[in-house]
Parts: sequence; C-alpha cells; structure tokens
Amino acid sequence: MKSVVIQKPNELVIEERPLPVPAAGEVRVKIKLAGICGSDSHIYRGHNPFAKYPRVIGHEFFGVIDAVGEGIDASRVGQRVSVDPVISCGHCYQCSVGKPNVCASLVVLGVHRDGGFSEYAVVPAKNAWVIPDAIPDKHAVMVEPFTIAANVTGQAKPTEQDVALIFGAGPMGLVTVQALKGVYNVKQVIVVDRIDERLAMAERSGADWVFNNAERSVQSVLEEKGVKPTLIIDAACHPSILQEAITLAAPAARIVLMGFS
Repeated sequence: MKSVVIQKPNELVIEERPLPVPAAGEVRVKIKLAGICGSDSHIYRGHNPFAKYPRVIGHEFFGVIDAVGEGIDASRVGQRVSVDPVISCGHCYQCSVGKPNVCASLVVLGVHRDGGFSEYAVVPAKNAWVIPDAIPDKHAVMVEPFTIAANVTGQAKPTEQDVALIFGAGPMGLVTVQALKGVYNVKQVIVVDRIDERLAMAERSGADWVFNNAERSVQSVLEEKGVKPTLIIDAACHPSILQEAITLAAPAARIVLMGFS
C-alpha cells in the first residue's frame, strides 16, 4: 500500500509499505478520505514535540472496515467508519473522570503511532465509529474536527442567551459556529478574522455577525455596538488573544482555548 511518510522534518515521501494486519481487538480500515489538520503541518515542519520520525501523519480520516482482528465480530466488515484518533487506557485517573483525551498513557494516531495518510490503517475497534448511510463521505471525514467543536461547546455549557465571540474563522472556528447555532441555538454568534474569504464562510456557517479585525480592534468595534461577550472561544490560538479575551469578557463569561499557542 502507499503511505504518506514524514521521514524527518521537512522531508515527505510517498512510500510503499506492507498491508497491515489487524491484531486482536483491532480493525483494518480502507481509507476513503483524510483531512489535513494544522498539527499535521506542525509535524512536517518539526514543531510537534510528541511526534517521532518516520511517521505516517493524519488523524482525521474516514473509510470502510475491510478486515477484523481476533475478538471482533466479522459483521463489522463493510461498515463505514470515522476513526477517533485518541487511544486511551480507560483506567487511569484522567480516564476515570471522563477526560480520556488527556489519558496518562495517551497515544494519538498520526502523532505517536502511524495515522490515516495511507491506503489502509489498523485501529482499535472501539475507535472506529459507524457512520450512518445518510451522511455522505465528504461530511463523514469532518466528524473528527467537528467533535473538537462539540467538546469545546459542551464544556462551556452555552445557552440561548449567550453572546458568543469566536476568534478565527478557520476550520475549527467554522465548525464551532455550526455547533453553537445548530446544537445549542445560541442567539448571537460573532466571528472575527483577518481574511474576508473566511468571514464569508463563517456567515454561510450561521454566524450572525462577522468583521475583519485587521484595521480596527475587536474592543473598539464591540464597544461601538455596546456588546459584551458572555462566551469567548479562541479558535485562532495566537498568544495575544487570551489577554484580549479577558479584557472583552462580560462578568461571569466563559473563555475557552481550543488549541495550542
């Protein structure tokens, strides 16, 4: 099979590799689509301290189960699945309190272990989630990034009364807009970014109000409108945003950092 391999920072090759065989408790997935995350580019550039090389990157992937390992029901063959890239132990303190994403022995596909930029990948059966037939492939591959937005918004416990401000209209900011509007029916969602094309996508995703903060500060625009955000989500992750968010936030507001800066 062909795999996209980062041999070392800034060196990417397409390599022929043996077809993997699922071990006990695993399934093999024939990859149909895989998304490119910002962290994939970080691994390529050598900026991810957890990645070891060579590494097959890719942790946002979708496909069809074509083989199963010992202990897995053969009826799973043929299932369309989205893969949760986070492999957790299930019994450490973090897992026991419902935080498997920070498991004490965390393994992430595409980071610590080879991921989905291959024709096939073997993954734990419990990490392969069945996708309903009504969801097309092009949307199924977005399940993993959408779960980030779903988790973030769930942690913040949004209400219809919230005034939400999202910094950044990249992929994560856009799926956060969709979660806030589509799942929680937040009445007002504001998105700021410095790229007009992204702001247009935010509007199509359901944002109520967007503006470009390249020339005017977020604070001056919000003050002009008399708006105090009660929920601020940093989906851009620039080091300066946290302090700005603290300055802008209404009393009793929640501030959520989606990623690393």
